[in-house]
Amino acid sequence: MTSFKQINSNIGAQKNEKILIVGGGVAGLMTQNRLESLGYKPVLVEKSDTLRTDGAGILLGANVLRIFRECGLEEELMRYAQPLKEIVSLDDQAKMLGRFDLEKIALETSYPTVAIHRKRLHEVLSNSVNQENIHLSQKVTGIAQRDSVYNVTFDNGTVEEYDYIIGADGLRSNVREAFFGDIPLRDAGYVCWRFVCDIPAGLDATSSSESWGDNKRVGIFPIGENKVYCFLLTSTKGGEEKMNFQEILNCFSEFQGDWQTIAAAIDINDTELLFNPIADLSRVVLQKEKMILIGDAGHATTPNLGQGAAMGIEGAYAFGELLKTNSMMDAMKLYPKVRFERVTYIRNRSWMIGKMAHLKSPFWQAVRNFIMRLIHQSTNQKEFEKAILGGAGNAGK
Repeated sequence: MTSFKQINSNIGAQKNEKILIVGGGVAGLMTQNRLESLGYKPVLVEKSDTLRTDGAGILLGANVLRIFRECGLEEELMRYAQPLKEIVSLDDQAKMLGRFDLEKIALETSYPTVAIHRKRLHEVLSNSVNQENIHLSQKVTGIAQRDSVYNVTFDNGTVEEYDYIIGADGLRSNVREAFFGDIPLRDAGYVCWRFVCDIPAGLDATSSSESWGDNKRVGIFPIGENKVYCFLLTSTKGGEEKMNFQEILNCFSEFQGDWQTIAAAIDINDTELLFNPIADLSRVVLQKEKMILIGDAGHATTPNLGQGAAMGIEGAYAFGELLKTNSMMDAMKLYPKVRFERVTYIRNRSWMIGKMAHLKSPFWQAVRNFIMRLIHQSTNQKEFEKAILGGAGNAGK
């Protein structure tokens, strides 16, 4: 197992700035990893009593694998992750709409595309940092600037002083609100259920798929360790949050192919089901004064490109690269210049795909499917690679 000591064995002189990272998710832990590798001693606080380990899967493309390899994390990640050869787009009758060749990307870049359980990704990241600098059950309730420092108030009444703050506290970020006020969320108009279950016999563990139906979608992604991650999306009609597991399965009963195999094999009494409405941030905000936002806190995106976690990882890596040749203050000022265009593209592209997937008119759904089949695979592949590889080579430039 890769350890904190192994990854950070070549640290030079320790930096003296007092840095607070808010949020113990993927973006926060990756930021801690990068700062510690450069000799900083950030404090990471997480409002929950544990680091997030809910039952969802995560897709990690070549952009993330490149970063993990450079950071010495790839070997540990690959102990758990499932390499994928393709993502297939289907209609609800399991007829092909398109295909993204992940093996081609791996051959061209040497970095595979993988899927992994979120809890395993968190284990890899948390094992790579100094656990003594992680403080759980600490929620930030206030931030006030005094001269050149910030007084940060926590929900237990304590007040601590920090030179710099990094907000990685997700879609409903307290840090973002403290610096920018209330930035509304943008409701996507659809909701999502997610779960992980045992992979049924006969299912190809190297192939993933997303099927589009009448304002519904089904995603199937093997994540290794004999598990498969599924997500189910439907346009909002009201009352979805009250539906039980069997009602949800009935709602998606028209989907054919591998989904029928999975639905028949699920033990609904022993499977954790997660539900959330889908939304992104109405505008991208990344930096103000001596504070930056990394991950969903600054640029939350809909999940339609599978790049939410990747954007947080890219951002943390990019900030670390800036710190190699700049002071903390200068790196924070430069951070938006190297990240704004990239995260805005992913956010906008993902939003557009969601709108296409949830067209309300059956006529336009048929037109969409016809066009998707008509487009040459090389064109689809090129657009997909632009999204995935756009950050693989320039995350820190």
